[in-house]
Amino acid sequence: MHNRTFSLVALTMLQASACSQDVNFGLIESPTVVDEEEEEFYLDTGAPDDTGLPPEEEYEDQNPVEDEEEEPELEDTGEVDPPDEDDCENTSDKVYVIDKDTDSLYLFNPETLGLNLLGELDCDYWTSPGSMAVARDGYGYVRYSDDYVYAVDLQTLECTQTDYNDNQTNFGSFGMGYATNNSETWRDTLYVANEQRVASIDTDTWELNVVGTLSSQSELTGNADGELWAFLPLETPAELTRINTTNGNTVETIKMTNFPDTSNIDTFAFVTWGGDFWLFVREYGMGTSTDVYQVTTDGQMTKVSSNIGINVVGAGVSTCAPTE
Repeated sequence: MHNRTFSLVALTMLQASACSQDVNFGLIESPTVVDEEEEEFYLDTGAPDDTGLPPEEEYEDQNPVEDEEEEPELEDTGEVDPPDEDDCENTSDKVYVIDKDTDSLYLFNPETLGLNLLGELDCDYWTSPGSMAVARDGYGYVRYSDDYVYAVDLQTLECTQTDYNDNQTNFGSFGMGYATNNSETWRDTLYVANEQRVASIDTDTWELNVVGTLSSQSELTGNADGELWAFLPLETPAELTRINTTNGNTVETIKMTNFPDTSNIDTFAFVTWGGDFWLFVREYGMGTSTDVYQVTTDGQMTKVSSNIGINVVGAGVSTCAPTE
């Protein structure tokens, strides 16, 4: 779900999170091989307006790679664990996105491609939002560029600083997203990822537990099927990867050979909704704003909306959202 401004240290237009002291998540030009000895890119996450444009471009030469690791079968304990009666009542099953320039929070509807302004956040005057995750209980969590995390009441938009302390975790900037603990439960966990590691955070204690390592920097999203996905823009080509939440290993990978050139990316965010992935990407250029891409699980990528009018830096969706 994460999120986030993508800056590139080695590029003059990008800074050195997601899913920098304001880490930027950028994207890799598919034919370009990253020379790790000469250039190292650090990116942050990067949302849309109500122009519901029809699909404009289709990329059909994607190359999904199936099932690199099988997840263990869930043990049938026979336990019944129903959610609270008001579960998901105060959280939309649509996608929440944040405009970097105004700190405004919007709802994005994947079915209509429209945006609905909810209001402006008043969390941190001095820094800007970098990533976002949405819980089932009516709260969103927003990481700002100084790596403080704020809880946002999605009904009132009231912000409260959490007890997360990066000075203690030394985890740095990260992308973030929720996934259920497995496909048989509504209970979920907040996951975060920086340029090397993926971890879980207990939002009662705000303690961080490292799950495993990643091959490069990423942003995260998850769903009610117990799936946790990462976007890895520094791979060649860029890819979406499903992560085993017990050890961080790769379960399956979707290659995106025609994703925008990394050097052109300003901000980026993504979520999974309705069985597809929704990518929010702003490329550099006067008068440009975020474009929206839809990526299917078989790797078909379509630009469904162009220049939606805002600069999406964070996107989040709760595990209340549909998975198909």
